[in-house]
Amino acid sequence: MYNDEVQKTLRKLQLAELNIIKLFMKICEKEHLRYFMIGGTMLGAIRHKGFIPWDDDVDIGMPREDYDRLFELLKDGTYLPENFEYLNYKIKDDYKRYFSRIVDNRVLVYNASGGEEIVEAAWIDIFPLDGSPNNYILRNLRYTWVMWKRLRYHLSLMDTMVNLNRPGRPLYQRLIIGFAKRVPIGRGRDCKQILDNIDKELKKYRWAGSSTAANVFGAYAHREMVPKDVWGSKLALYPFEDVELPGPENYDAFLSRFYGEYMTPPPEGNRDKHNIRKIEFLSPENGEDT
Repeated sequence: MYNDEVQKTLRKLQLAELNIIKLFMKICEKEHLRYFMIGGTMLGAIRHKGFIPWDDDVDIGMPREDYDRLFELLKDGTYLPENFEYLNYKIKDDYKRYFSRIVDNRVLVYNASGGEEIVEAAWIDIFPLDGSPNNYILRNLRYTWVMWKRLRYHLSLMDTMVNLNRPGRPLYQRLIIGFAKRVPIGRGRDCKQILDNIDKELKKYRWAGSSTAANVFGAYAHREMVPKDVWGSKLALYPFEDVELPGPENYDAFLSRFYGEYMTPPPEGNRDKHNIRKIEFLSPENGEDT
């Protein structure tokens, strides 16, 4: 059910996530780290000047060099204020995603997007943006190989971590998911070993020397390989709620690549969001500025 009460609760979650964004911005400004809005966050900035009304998370991309510097700053847990936590699969045993998160542990999200419900703290997702071969054929061959490794990772966690009901999936993904739900192929593999292998491969090409940069763990497969002239050579800032956030300089080419006619909202039944059963706020300050 989607009603006024649900929208009010979702808005409170968005404000808690906005607080995480502001914390992240302070870190990046202090440490001179580059980052971009990507995914639905970039779309929200252009179409809504903030969150997409039904969106429930935040997507940020960082050039690999900056992403790794952020990891070094936050990995020991001393940089962030109380109640906030940095998650990365290399430092937290029960965190099994490749990309990182900064979370607010005062807000619990009961997420039933996968086959099993999991409880997570309100988050912003932080993805590394990696370079790739400048040769077109080599770039696509390598990306296909990495995507095969990513598929092996997803198969190892099909019951819990894969959003089985995300709208807009291409046919081949729906067929793979349908098959994997019925045949327990790939279950039980060491997902972190697979991620270590992917991590090693992705770091072979630097952002600075590549004509194309990709978010390999983004939702749109080969469309995630974005030419560097779309990202741009200078900082482009866009209004997002009550702050300004950087995003791809050529936002029209970026958003058209992923969403087509991006200024037209999709029908309600085709809106990309997690299957959230409940949101629990453990502190009365949630939703207020930190």
